[in-house]
Amino acid sequence: MSFIVPQLGSSHIPLTVRQEALDRVFADPGIPDALHSTKSFWMKEPHPDVASVQSEHLLKFADYVIIGSGITGASVAQALLEDLETASPSEVQSLSHPKVIMLEARDSCSGATGRNGGHILETGEEYAMLKERLGKEEAIKIHKLRISHLEALIKSAENLGLTEETQVRKVRFLSVYFHQEAWEDIRKDIKLFMAEMPDDSKGWGFIETDELAKDFGIPNAAGAVTGIAGAMWPYKFVTGLLAHLRKQFPSDFLLETNTSVSEIHGGNNYYEVITPRGTIKTKHVIHCTNAHIGHLVPGIKGCIFPIVGQMSAQPPGNKFKPQSDHSWIFNYDRGFDYLTQLPVTTASNGEMMMGGGYAQTQGGGIYEMGVSNDAELNMYANIHLRGVLGAVFAPENWGAVKTPAVSAMWTGNMGFSTDGLPWVGRLPASLTERKTTTTQEAEWAAAAFSGEGMVHAWLSGKALAQMIRSCEVSESADVSIPEWFPEAMVITEKRLARSRLARDAQEESERGGL
Repeated sequence: MSFIVPQLGSSHIPLTVRQEALDRVFADPGIPDALHSTKSFWMKEPHPDVASVQSEHLLKFADYVIIGSGITGASVAQALLEDLETASPSEVQSLSHPKVIMLEARDSCSGATGRNGGHILETGEEYAMLKERLGKEEAIKIHKLRISHLEALIKSAENLGLTEETQVRKVRFLSVYFHQEAWEDIRKDIKLFMAEMPDDSKGWGFIETDELAKDFGIPNAAGAVTGIAGAMWPYKFVTGLLAHLRKQFPSDFLLETNTSVSEIHGGNNYYEVITPRGTIKTKHVIHCTNAHIGHLVPGIKGCIFPIVGQMSAQPPGNKFKPQSDHSWIFNYDRGFDYLTQLPVTTASNGEMMMGGGYAQTQGGGIYEMGVSNDAELNMYANIHLRGVLGAVFAPENWGAVKTPAVSAMWTGNMGFSTDGLPWVGRLPASLTERKTTTTQEAEWAAAAFSGEGMVHAWLSGKALAQMIRSCEVSESADVSIPEWFPEAMVITEKRLARSRLARDAQEESERGGL
């Protein structure tokens, strides 16, 4: 969603509206509201063992406290708990089996992961832009990370025995363009991606207008990029993993839902994590709260900010041919939508999982910037999402829809990055505003996946766990970055200074957005 931040510098939007958006961006995003939220289709059957679970008494000490129970937090927890079993002898001598506490303000996986579109999708369409901005080597590394998520998540689900339950599968994506000029531009970008990443782009190609109309029932498009992607039921994957960790490490992994963190205090050789149920002392605090990270890491505001997005589950039209082996992105002159179809099983009935409508909201989406609650639907996105499918596929290919025409509609909060890339690594004191007394105390984060968490969060969590372990083994503050992880995603003071938005809309306008 590279069009979002430039809105703050757009002369087409009133200065007062842009200033209000910036004020929200720099405001405290707060704690997720446990009492008020829209109902996600993905969470219609709460996991019986981990949806809502608490220990009788909150533990007073842990080696690691992970805040957040979505896919990022689950990835970090698994890596910290399981990687020791495959560590080298020297590492095992340096590290004891850790005690991990995961704190969640609401029920398990009730944030962005439990509300997203279920896509595991990298199209390659940003390769040219990232190459120009960061260089070829880093652009390749970023795309390898994104593309690697498909096999990583398929393998993880298989290892956990969750393949069938999570409906994880490979699909063929179609990134459809409806304007000829945009289509011609993206063809050039994809050709560059395919030429410079030939192994990773096997299966990529183009679909022209006539073929889209004849074979895919999309009659009004200029063309489409196609390639290999994936889809899954993200809530069932994460809650299944959390249940597995509780069973595998009953004494060392404690999941505490409906246990929000109000404050963190530093110093005295440990952190104090304050919750309504008590205080936990720990050496490491790991922030996996994405849109809400600014509440406990105040200095990150202006680099990471919340945005509310909207999703729906809709029955297919009676003329639509089942296509659960496809996923779609519909690119318009303003914004885009995204779609997968669920298979017909005991858990699903071919629902069309349709999300987007951001650019069709008031002000082209600027009123959604800085919004950190998922309790309300946006009327404009509601109208848009209800009408897209019959228009894109055309009445003759879509047909009539049984009532209700929408099975579920909900919102979710995403953490967006001002430079478009996730923030992963050790948090400096300039962000946390908390002092430490030794190099062995640290706060960490993996956040700001900008609406693309399913191709960033899982392996970012693994990378973060490796960074944490590297500091423990070396007993120093130096963070060792995994060779495969993009340096452009690592938290650094230099990147923070370069990426922070201006607090004043006029100043941001003069900068032209980042």
